[in-house]
Amino acid sequence: MKNTFIQTNGEYVTIGNIMVKVDSPLNTDYFKQFMRRENQLMQILNSGLPNATDQFVEGAWLLIEDYPDEANGYQDIMMAIERYEHTGASAKARALADKMIASSAPEKYKLWSKGFLNRLDSLGKSMALQFTAADGRKVDSSQMRGKVVLVDFWATCCGSCVAELPRVKAAWEKYQAQGLEVIGISCDTAKSDLEEYVKRHEIFWPQYFDGKQQNDNKFTVEFGIGGIPHMFLVDKKGVLRFDNVRANDKFYPKSGATSFEEKISNLLAEPTNF
Repeated sequence: MKNTFIQTNGEYVTIGNIMVKVDSPLNTDYFKQFMRRENQLMQILNSGLPNATDQFVEGAWLLIEDYPDEANGYQDIMMAIERYEHTGASAKARALADKMIASSAPEKYKLWSKGFLNRLDSLGKSMALQFTAADGRKVDSSQMRGKVVLVDFWATCCGSCVAELPRVKAAWEKYQAQGLEVIGISCDTAKSDLEEYVKRHEIFWPQYFDGKQQNDNKFTVEFGIGGIPHMFLVDKKGVLRFDNVRANDKFYPKSGATSFEEKISNLLAEPTNF
């Protein structure tokens, strides 16, 4: 049988989807075997089998055991935690996050797992964000009581984020007079990129910026957000009502199919007497 995972033309070796020089340090039996294991895990995860995520988790822990100095295994566990969450298996997601925290994982993965649990525990509870925006504005969402607040975790280099932004802007323009506020949490690393983009596209809501990418951004770590775009909807009482909102209609939570605009409209229609 032809080995399609590892191929060479004499000058380059293709290992999975990585191409390296024949004499590259990556062209070693260690790296080839590691990448073959990682490739097998991704095939399991995407197999569509009912227990695919469970098998993926089991394989990820074995990968960590055999290759403790490689980050992929821990990243796979993060991926599985989110897969459990998105498929409604919150108990498994919590248990796996707890196991990550108790493991010998590098601290950043433990911090992310703690943030993930914080996000799950924040749903249905009051939450607030305070920061100085990139343009110098002081932002304190606790002072926005009586308003519906959309928190958008995004980056100018994120294609999906940029694709959904026009709909976010349209909602802001439509509902601002009724009490909608938008807060951007930028995961850009270059402030100039953010400033140029929001100016060119006339995005007027405040943007948090700390120059750190998604995995290290203060607020993505605080709430254990592994992928962007990711949005919160906070109601007039300052309570986090909807997590992982998307402006693209094909991304509906397991619990229902209420559209992006309907969620906002329904929250705006709620009474303000509290």
